[in-house]
Amino acid sequence: MELDNDLAPGPQGELTLKVLADYQSVNTTGDVFGGWVAMQVDQAGEIMARKIARGRVVTVSIGSMSFMRPVKVGDILSLFTRVTEVGKTSIRVVVEAWVEDKQGSAKLTETSMVFVAIDPQGRTRRIQSAEY
Repeated sequence: MELDNDLAPGPQGELTLKVLADYQSVNTTGDVFGGWVAMQVDQAGEIMARKIARGRVVTVSIGSMSFMRPVKVGDILSLFTRVTEVGKTSIRVVVEAWVEDKQGSAKLTETSMVFVAIDPQGRTRRIQSAEY
């Protein structure tokens, strides 16, 4: 049984990054490498974590990702983020990746990530504001 795309829930979170899949990121059959998508997911998560931490952060962990469809050259990848937890030094961010093509948009993958705030010397630092 297929779900009607009009009834499927849309993206949750804040639109944080939008990128166009180009020829530099594909295999010989024109499908975008999963690693390229993972890199975009990591960047979107970092953008949100930096906003909350008000400074430099590093990726500590990335949850598993399953890709629900291929991404082709010319597709637009939109990444939505939402903060689910802020600790003393760490931030958990959920990232949803949605792909848009000629037929419309659909969810590609979702994962949870953890980032740690660091100082200029690369040492863990406290997060000043837990507002998100």
